[in-house]
Amino acid sequence: MICGYIASTLDGYIAASDHSFSFLDPYPAEEAGYEAFYAGIGTLVMGRITYEVCRRSLSPWPYAGKRLLVVTSGTLADLPADAEIWSAGIDALIDHLRADARQDVWIVGGGRLQQAFIDRDALDRLDQFIVPVVLGGGIPLYPDVARPRTLKLAEVGRFGQIAHLRLERP
Repeated sequence: MICGYIASTLDGYIAASDHSFSFLDPYPAEEAGYEAFYAGIGTLVMGRITYEVCRRSLSPWPYAGKRLLVVTSGTLADLPADAEIWSAGIDALIDHLRADARQDVWIVGGGRLQQAFIDRDALDRLDQFIVPVVLGGGIPLYPDVARPRTLKLAEVGRFGQIAHLRLERP
């Protein structure tokens, strides 16, 4: 299964303008079922910017032992042992992920990458967490919607002050 698992503010931002996530600090991921979700993940997929932000801001590296594909047309220095660059395009990536489905795949982000999967009907499930914060600006969740999409609302939940929407392909 190809999954999205992402948090946003009430006004639809996944990060501040400086790519920081400090608005999430009062909302521990453990409270939102992150550990159970992460345990079922075999492969993570990130865009280059998300990867670079995570490498700068997350220490120690929290994804050790998981396969990581970084979607970029460029090169990256200092990739972790389980990481590789993917430059063959989104359609080829989807085919590759579907053919090698040992465990679930997490499309970490950013929003453009998740949107590319949604646009191709390739995101099987999306867990979106909404925190009660209004940033007023920053990095939008889905900045490049190519065409309107309708997903199926499968579940609505609450983790403390975090709203949880589980959406699936129709």
